[in-house]
Amino acid sequence: MLIENSFDVDADPDRVFAFLQDAHNVAACFPGAELTEDLGNDSYRGKVKIKVGPVTAAYTGVAEVVERDAVKRVAVLRAVGKDAKGAGTAKATAMMRVTATLSGSSVSLSTDLTISGKLAQFGRGIMADVSGRMVGELATKARELIEEGEPGVAAPAAVAVEAPPMRAASILRTVLSGFFKRLLGRLRNRKTRQAG
Repeated sequence: MLIENSFDVDADPDRVFAFLQDAHNVAACFPGAELTEDLGNDSYRGKVKIKVGPVTAAYTGVAEVVERDAVKRVAVLRAVGKDAKGAGTAKATAMMRVTATLSGSSVSLSTDLTISGKLAQFGRGIMADVSGRMVGELATKARELIEEGEPGVAAPAAVAVEAPPMRAASILRTVLSGFFKRLLGRLRNRKTRQAG
């Protein structure tokens, strides 16, 4: 499934891109992530824990930066992980682009995600909304670190940030919100076609 996310940062785009190229910085900002080993050559071993309602999946695996263009401020990351209990796998290819805006920078993330196992029972809508929530938390922490202060200062090599669990009510709100957004989009499209 393809998941698109974006967020803005009130800082110079080169500075934002440099910050997000440091795996230690990203691990410190990303909820549920822990960087356990720098393998060299832009490859890292790590863990990520995702909890959706009563279902928790903890993946261990390797992430590698396979493409980087500092001039265009584009980077591509490929990650492969296995559930710690052997109950599933996760594969992702994520492209990050940082562009200049009037107030600073816009970061766009496009992630091609394939999941098997426990989390696969949740549909694309829920996974996209959970992804959006996690990217929102990443954005909040990244903004704090970049806007307030010490650019280029990496966090310690192993930093775990426990993602708060999503309660059943939160999942229901997420599902209903996604449903109504899609329904309104369809109605708008239908009115546009009828008007034309």
